[in-house]
Amino acid sequence: MIEKISNKPFVIITTFFATGIIFSKIFDFQLLEYFAIFTITFIFLIFSKRKPILILFLFIFIFGAFRFSLKNFYPKNHISQFIDKLGNEKLHISAEVANEAIFISGKTRTILSLQTIEEIPVNGKISATFIGKLDIKFGDNINFLGKLRKLYPNNNPYSFNYKEYLEKQGICASIFAYSNSLKIEKKPQNFYSKIIIAPRKWLRNRINKLFSKKESGFLRAIILGDKGALDKELKNDFSNSGLSHILAVSGLHTGVIALIFLTLFQVILRKKNLARILTILILLYYMFLCQFVPSVNRAVIMISLVLIAKIIERKSDNLNILFAAAFIILLLNPAQILYVGFQLSFLSVFAILVFYPIFFKILHPLYNKYKSIYWLLNMMAISFSVQLFLAPLTIFYFNKIALGGILVNVIAIPLLTFILPLSILTMFFPISSINFYYVAADKFLINTLFDISHFVSSKKILLFDFLNFEIWQVLGIFIVLLILILIWKERDKITKKIIYIGSSAFLIIILIFLPALLYLPKIELTILDVRTGDAIFLQTPSRKNILIDTGNKTDKINFGEKVVFPFLQSKQIRKLDLLVLTHPHADHIGGANYLLDKIKIRSILMPYCEYNSKLYKNLCQKITEKNIEVIYADTSLVFDDFSQIKMKLLFPYFEFSSKNINNYSIILRCEYKNFSFLLTGDAEKEVEHWLCEKYDNLDIDILKVCHHGSNTSSTDEFLDLTMPEFGAISVGKFNRYGLPSDKALNRLRKHNVKFFRTDEDGAIIFSSDGEDLEIRTILSKQNFFVKKI
Repeated sequence: MIEKISNKPFVIITTFFATGIIFSKIFDFQLLEYFAIFTITFIFLIFSKRKPILILFLFIFIFGAFRFSLKNFYPKNHISQFIDKLGNEKLHISAEVANEAIFISGKTRTILSLQTIEEIPVNGKISATFIGKLDIKFGDNINFLGKLRKLYPNNNPYSFNYKEYLEKQGICASIFAYSNSLKIEKKPQNFYSKIIIAPRKWLRNRINKLFSKKESGFLRAIILGDKGALDKELKNDFSNSGLSHILAVSGLHTGVIALIFLTLFQVILRKKNLARILTILILLYYMFLCQFVPSVNRAVIMISLVLIAKIIERKSDNLNILFAAAFIILLLNPAQILYVGFQLSFLSVFAILVFYPIFFKILHPLYNKYKSIYWLLNMMAISFSVQLFLAPLTIFYFNKIALGGILVNVIAIPLLTFILPLSILTMFFPISSINFYYVAADKFLINTLFDISHFVSSKKILLFDFLNFEIWQVLGIFIVLLILILIWKERDKITKKIIYIGSSAFLIIILIFLPALLYLPKIELTILDVRTGDAIFLQTPSRKNILIDTGNKTDKINFGEKVVFPFLQSKQIRKLDLLVLTHPHADHIGGANYLLDKIKIRSILMPYCEYNSKLYKNLCQKITEKNIEVIYADTSLVFDDFSQIKMKLLFPYFEFSSKNINNYSIILRCEYKNFSFLLTGDAEKEVEHWLCEKYDNLDIDILKVCHHGSNTSSTDEFLDLTMPEFGAISVGKFNRYGLPSDKALNRLRKHNVKFFRTDEDGAIIFSSDGEDLEIRTILSKQNFFVKKI
């Protein structure tokens, strides 16, 4: 393979350029440092007589690092330079609408290009949200009051990094704007609005008019790259059936569109080169319509390069063209290398070009004798090559691999090749009476695809979920595969090839199971950030799994779905040995209904109390329907299943009664060797006083601070009783209750308790082998050890 790569210059150029970008991302050097190294290397390259190839590669590497660092260079008046200094007050802002405004769930969302803040000139892009439907268009100037917020990275383990996602698009802050203060200065449509924004809007409205909500969301995704209206269940079905690639505007979609127009132009014009040029122009226009979706960028550039090669009558190499396309995209926007879409798009084509030919040679003898079987196996081989090669990435990003796609793609891809041209025809066909039949046919094919996807998803055919890879495992697997590709030679004997494959498989298996082999028994307590609510995960040294509360469920977010389940899935936890619902308030049990449908739960521990809440009643009903064992809290309980740790229920006792539901909170004291902690729910000072009268000493290392740091808890006598060294407060930023209370915080400081807050620190992870303690925070990125607790 090495000698083959030497004939593909862009493979080497792009590899070094991309490596430089990744280096710059990992090692945050200053722009001037990269510029100095880049300049010196460039001068040396120019004046070097021999121009050694290694210097050239080094230059490309440094150029990649320099190009990435240049992207993050902002002027002094850019919003990113002072967003940290802005408070929570309302600001007078003027800006230009920099993107098409979208109305979703009662809110108008768009991107703004700042002009002034409090009449001070400021530039930079921000993400804006307005309540209600606003009549604003691309290019309009607007003035309004709003609260600017800095972007925050992921605040929980394995959670989505929203800050990084927006920063890739050049967005450096977000704002919640007040519509009643809005003043709009209408601007005439500019050239971009007329040729891109308006046609895109017309196409979206046309799709919405002809098709149902579910169908139109699907078509908008596969034709325009607009996934905002995708049906949630449909998206889940396609993901679990291995057909999620269909929802992205991929090379297949772009290739079908290119083929339609190329054929049309050749028939009308009868000049191949002119038809190719016009097709390239159409594809470039389509790339703008799709707002530069990574998969579309790659496909358009690749197809355009192939057509250019045909125009100038040069032989093209697909692998070289793939890497050339990657180089062009990364040169224009180096941050694209961090996009999941970019990674999956390029690696899928790489798999088809490099791995699929092996299967093609094996299957080719069937072509003359059994053509139908050949085509069937051929499509499965392509799908298998892609699924297998992308497996490390799909497990890393999505915690699952859906191999059902290997089978289903045999039907789905031919269906899509009919759906795409038929959908384009229905959008543009002028005679409505005839178009009715095209729409009906298109709907039939689309819903057939939906039914197939739902069947495979519901039956979980070849679906392997609750998987997880760390980044070093992903890199390790791809390095092994890369070495295999480089040393592979077609002329080698079969025994040598078997050795190559066997050795590679052995190394990959070691990488997969290495974390389990290196595991050392420890107890791990994770306080998840679910804003002002509780969701705490406890894993014992013998890997028993306990979840204490599930976070809230509101109209905006279900923390059980968005935070707790992804966390459990990434930890590969399919079953909870115990779910503790400390008390029936929504901020503690809101996510439980969702989790009961997703995770197997052995038993539930909850207080015996009455509470008039629809959420609580629905939860109790679901627990009964699922026949899950319910254990009612009582101080006499013994937890034999968790014998490796000492777990004691301190409160409530079974006969306890109170009008204050917070005081029903289950309080657990856990101990592993020399390490101990107390979980307290929302217990208030009355319960704390009862514990002080009941116990002489509850000395602990960690206190889950009661009631989100409310002044009604964490009394002096309770802190004297427990003497915690560390505290964890589960609380949301800018919450309406003003938590945590300054008085409670001052009491913690007075007792020398070092406390962490989920609103400032994100999720807080305590892990201990029973002797030493490690503390990590996800948002504030603190990491330190405490020796000999």
